[in-house]
Amino acid sequence: MKQIDLFHPRVFHDQEWAEGYHKRNRKSIEKVGQRLAKVLKSLGFTGGSVLDVGCGFATVPIEIAKVFPEATITGIDLGEPLLEIGRKLIKNNGLEDQISLLNGDAQNIQYEDSSFDLVINSFLLHIVENPIQMLNEIERVAKPEAIILLTDLRRGFLAYMIKKFRTAYTLEEASGILKKSNISSGRFASGPFWWDYIVESTTRG
Repeated sequence: MKQIDLFHPRVFHDQEWAEGYHKRNRKSIEKVGQRLAKVLKSLGFTGGSVLDVGCGFATVPIEIAKVFPEATITGIDLGEPLLEIGRKLIKNNGLEDQISLLNGDAQNIQYEDSSFDLVINSFLLHIVENPIQMLNEIERVAKPEAIILLTDLRRGFLAYMIKKFRTAYTLEEASGILKKSNISSGRFASGPFWWDYIVESTTRG
């Protein structure tokens, strides 16, 4: 099955669209955040400086902050309406001291080299115009001993039934993109509709 074009904007500038997107996806992304927190626990992560590249409405940072109170999380996204939703959710969860959201470009990250102990990227690889550039930026801002945790939709058998999965990469396509980037060697984990790429602190470089 061939990949199809996105049927939503790459960047959410429309408030009504952003609110609808949040309403449709908040529960599923909450589960993703909980799953990623479990992955991080298994890797021995306990806290530190965290960057969520393409944080959207911040559900993943919120779930990670709940599990790791010693983590200080910065989320960046170009979609200001999504960030506004995220800021309200962060306040509602009492996590203002732990999570901050800023307008920022995943393909031109505004931070210096080697700035973060953990870099997360969720459901953005198939959306950005230049995924290799984004991956290079993620690698650049990660500390030498950092963990990198990427996750995205997977175009597999579910794409025959659910349209949004047809916009994603297959596991093989995603692997090819990662190999063309500067991202450190890692390992894949996958499910029927998602894949993770995990770079552990002990395997970077």
